[in-house]
Amino acid sequence: MPTFTNPTDIARETLKALATRRIAPTPENYQAIYHEIAGTAPPARQPIGEQTLPLKSEGKGEANWAELIRELIRQWDLKQSGVTASRKKEGLGRVLSNFAKDPALLHTKLQALVGSWGEKPAIQAGVPVDGPEPVEDAQASPVAATVETVANVEISLADVPGALREMLALTIQTGVAPRLSQFPELSDEAILLARQVREARDSLAIQGVAKKLKQFWIKLELRNDSDAQVLDGLVQLLRLLVDNISELLLDDKWLVGQMAVIQDIISQPLDSRVLYDAERSFKEVIFKQGNLKHSLMEARTTIKNMMATFIDRMSEMSASTGEYHNKIESYAAAISKTEDINQLNLILGDLMKDTRGMQLDMIRSRDELALAHKQVKDAEEKIRQLEIELNQVSELVHEDHLTGTLNRRGMEDAFGRELSRADRLKAPLCVSLLDIDHFKRLNDTYGHDAGDEALVHLVRVTKEALRPTDVIARFGGEEFVIILPDTGMDEAVKVMTRVQRHLTKNFFMHDNQRLLITFSAGVALRNAGEGSESMISRADRALYQAKEAGRNRVVPAD
Repeated sequence: MPTFTNPTDIARETLKALATRRIAPTPENYQAIYHEIAGTAPPARQPIGEQTLPLKSEGKGEANWAELIRELIRQWDLKQSGVTASRKKEGLGRVLSNFAKDPALLHTKLQALVGSWGEKPAIQAGVPVDGPEPVEDAQASPVAATVETVANVEISLADVPGALREMLALTIQTGVAPRLSQFPELSDEAILLARQVREARDSLAIQGVAKKLKQFWIKLELRNDSDAQVLDGLVQLLRLLVDNISELLLDDKWLVGQMAVIQDIISQPLDSRVLYDAERSFKEVIFKQGNLKHSLMEARTTIKNMMATFIDRMSEMSASTGEYHNKIESYAAAISKTEDINQLNLILGDLMKDTRGMQLDMIRSRDELALAHKQVKDAEEKIRQLEIELNQVSELVHEDHLTGTLNRRGMEDAFGRELSRADRLKAPLCVSLLDIDHFKRLNDTYGHDAGDEALVHLVRVTKEALRPTDVIARFGGEEFVIILPDTGMDEAVKVMTRVQRHLTKNFFMHDNQRLLITFSAGVALRNAGEGSESMISRADRALYQAKEAGRNRVVPAD
């Protein structure tokens, strides 16, 4: 092998070797072959207990699966910056699905995957979120790794077809095939096409692959059309069902809010995150409603029992009173017929005894009725409290489950109230639309869990800086709408600027790292008779201007 000293020549020969040996262009493989061609020693491995697995096991005897699995479990439990559990799971699933048929290749790919977890560089504390854009994990995205390698290495004209062929094969293998898991025949065909793309070396083979690719895309297009029709049919059926249920609900306000949320979701293009958020909110609401309705039924049953007891006691009192009157009449007749004083004394004694018994019966009945009345009152109060609580729980469908702010539905209701109030009092009304700067970069660098925590942090800090009359709602993703009643443009800009300063003073903490979060905002003052959609649209245009002007600023709308 000739000796190369120029880094550009070494890089070009490295790419050729990767293509010739059919090795995935991961950073680890590229580094190993680069040092092999350059004749230099690769960086020293870490000490035992912290080192990652060797690059390859080919030519070194049987693959050590026990050691690989042990290292995989250890790296899975470790917490690395930028490598979340969901990304580990996704990468592992992709490797298993793509290389399960070749044990030797599977072992190599798993080694590279686990090695990428262990060698992920730590992120220094205090680095601002809006720093340099991070490079995606190459093992998690082989296509991105190939593009990154090609972009950073000078490639001669003769090497371009091989690099493009490999990128196309990886695109089909990792970008198309995994998304066809529900259609095994199409998934297998995609993997076969990727293999044929790699093996195509002459014009005849390339033409054959092109023909097969065209047929494959036609199949995909037909499948997509069929799936789209099925999805549209299901959504239409669900829409009809929800509309029918809404008509049947009448005054059942506990379900009206939930039906309204479903109607809002299916009236817009479906989004998996929106569906997931709604599902979690509904599960919580339904669980609480089930408990409260159970208690409500118990309270109503108590009232029914109390009323039955009341009726029974009244019946007993009526019977006792009738019997007492009959006795009085018999005593009166006996008194009128006797002349014996001793007999009169006996009659009088019996009369007094029955009178005292009647008196005791009346007192006991009075006490029982008083107790029943108190129990009825308590049950009525319990029902009232439960109905209030159930109404409050039902209103949770108007809240965003993550941040606790109003959702779209709640925002529309709040906007309606403030618009009516502004019209009635002839008062000014402003709305601000804010968006977190570089939020995608934060998600890509630290994971979606950190992104969710950042949203919660933003809302908490924003509420601290807002006035009690201001209303905040989640508009979508990292965008929030703030309704500012009785507020002119100048004051609204000052309010949002104050929120920005307060957010700058309160760093977002993630894994003991201080991260600076900023936002850009647009502010719109309501024109005469203007609706909420128009105001938000103008605030959105001002927000775009704030982004274009450098972010972390507030721009008033025209």
